[in-house]
Amino acid sequence: MVPNLDLILLAFLHGAFICFLLLLLLSLAFISLLFSFSLTLFSILLIDSYNVYSFFSQYLETLKANLQLGCQLILLAITYLFVTIVLAMNPVFQGVASKVRVLKHAIQQMEEPFKFKLPRIPRL
Repeated sequence: MVPNLDLILLAFLHGAFICFLLLLLLSLAFISLLFSFSLTLFSILLIDSYNVYSFFSQYLETLKANLQLGCQLILLAITYLFVTIVLAMNPVFQGVASKVRVLKHAIQQMEEPFKFKLPRIPRL
């Protein structure tokens, strides 16, 4: 039997635990460095892409203005179409309005005998 085997095993476990903690600390430091490197690389890529695409931004602004003008022209065409339809239907609306006026007059003639006037109260 090996003397002091329990002490040797305890020293080995203690050393393994310390190595585990150091490896964990080292891996966390490596992951944080990798994250900061990735973030820096992404920000540099974003800044460079802005400088590269600033040349194309002039074309994008004219494209945006052309799209806005096109949408306004489509809206104008739709409004013109609706105004034309309403003006074409104007006789129909006038016919309906004249029928409503005739019915209103007939109803007033029928209600005339049942109306009574309230006496006015003099002001003080």
